[in-house]
Order: sequence, then structure tokens, then C-alpha cells
Amino acid sequence: MTTNDTLEPEVSFVGFELGECVLNLNPGQTKYLRAVHRTALELAIPNRFGVEAGGFWLTTDQIAELRCLADHYPPNEARTVAEIIELYLTAQCDLFSNRGTE
Repeated sequence: MTTNDTLEPEVSFVGFELGECVLNLNPGQTKYLRAVHRTALELAIPNRFGVEAGGFWLTTDQIAELRCLADHYPPNEARTVAEIIELYLTAQCDLFSNRGTE
């Protein structure tokens, strides 16, 4: 291998299955969680990896679309919605990555 060669990752992030997760939110943030979760479910692809895998899956494209949800809120609410989206995605990723380790 020369110094000009770059290493390509052998594994790429494709997405994750939506599940039930717990978020610790401030009282002012809770009213936005329902919209975030509902939008995630609407964007998710059912049985993305076959009936055997099942579930509703968010892929990288749907994650990008979900992050755009904050753009549809007034400026004084958009930052809070963006924070909720990131908290939601982090909790979902943590839930998905911890499956099978319990």
C-alpha cells in the first residue's frame, strides 16, 4: 500500500429499526416529541430488510429528511425541534446498537 492509497470502510451505516426508547426531556421539549416520532414513522420503510427482519427502518436518506423537520417550524421553535430530533435519533441508535447485548 502506498501513502496515496485510501482505506475504504468495509462497513457502512445503512440505518436502524425504530423501537421504543426513553428520552429525558425538559417540559418545554415534550410537546415536539410526538411530531418527531410521528414523522419518523411516516418516513420509515416497513420490512426494509425483508419480512424476517421486520420492523420500520430509517435509512440514512430518511434520517436526513427527518432532520429537515425543524425547517418547518418558526425560528423560535426550530432549534428546540432540531435538538429533539437529535436526541430521538441518538436514543434510537443506542437502542438498536444495544439489542442482543442484554
